[in-house]
Amino acid sequence: MEINPIEGAITNMLPLWGNQQVEDFERIINKAMEEKDKDKLMEACKQLEANFISLMLKEMRKTIPEDPLTGNNLANDIFTSMLYDKYAELMAQSGGFGLAEEIYNQLSKKV
Repeated sequence: MEINPIEGAITNMLPLWGNQQVEDFERIINKAMEEKDKDKLMEACKQLEANFISLMLKEMRKTIPEDPLTGNNLANDIFTSMLYDKYAELMAQSGGFGLAEEIYNQLSKKV
């Protein structure tokens, strides 16, 4: 029996992300694997890791009490969301978590 690592890993994240985002990742990863382009595959893995880290940071942020100075307003929420997205992107690019590398190692066996 063959197990499809892409389908299992990404489909399990469906409740956390929107359907469109999951479909985009699947399409990018499948295209990179079809073209046997390891650079595109690694970039897709880093993008997946960045989104995972961003989701993790945003969930962690929910545990922090509201700041009495800035309050809880739309502008602060947008700024914080964008800031965490950038943090996540930088963390994924630096390879600090290593999640992208592990995903890449699993998927590159089929390339």
